[in-house]
Amino acid sequence: MSNANHLLLTLKRTRAAGRMALCGYFLAGYPSPDDFYRLVRAAGDLDVIEFGIPSPTPAMDGPVIASAHDVVIHQRGIGAETAMALLGGLRHIPQPRFVMTYTAVGRALSGFLRLCVENHIHGLIAPDIEPEEGRYVKTIAEALNLAVLTLIDAHAPDDVLHERIGLGNVVYLKAGAGRTGQPADIEGELSAVVADAIRRIRAIDPDIPIAVGIGLQRPQQVAALARIGADMAIIGTKLVEQMQAGESALVDYIRTLRDATYYDAG
Repeated sequence: MSNANHLLLTLKRTRAAGRMALCGYFLAGYPSPDDFYRLVRAAGDLDVIEFGIPSPTPAMDGPVIASAHDVVIHQRGIGAETAMALLGGLRHIPQPRFVMTYTAVGRALSGFLRLCVENHIHGLIAPDIEPEEGRYVKTIAEALNLAVLTLIDAHAPDDVLHERIGLGNVVYLKAGAGRTGQPADIEGELSAVVADAIRRIRAIDPDIPIAVGIGLQRPQQVAALARIGADMAIIGTKLVEQMQAGESALVDYIRTLRDATYYDAG
């Protein structure tokens, strides 16, 4: 993977500056194309942006994000190809961005990885990808200078960690159990589980960046992640809820999260 990849460089620089990167999830075209552009551009305190690609069957997502997929597809008429074109309209925002797609959606869209490059996307994650396909995708993605995020459950045994780490350039550590939207007990018992997973991952690959997501909603959870040394915190469901409350609510919420990302805050 080239050192010039914008996502990987940002993670390295943010850590060197003494804090975790803060990543927020936006579903392409939600709540409407115009509002989507406006809200993404207003989210200047995010370090990284994750763009969801619309799916008719978002199996990993809880009710809030699944409902957003339904709005985008059935009310706005936006599918994967239209979504990718929308993302191209944000090519001048400063943050690196990666797309989250399900494998059936990615396979159905001809030249998906090429479209990522053409629309100035810097990475991708397909949470339901199988290892054999994942190895193939990683090979092609790296040739295109796209970073691959590999999803790993915090409870996974070491043999699974070894396999999954080899499939990506960034680990996306799944903190919460089940689908998106269920709060994770990062400040409590889960903290030790996530800290142990980070330790085991770094024993295998000391240099791979580790992002944590699924179940993060409050600044206290972000601060707890900073204390155990994660490289990036990813916020999804709660960010979508704040979009529904309006731009000022979204901006204020992101600011409270960013204030919690410093490694020496607690």
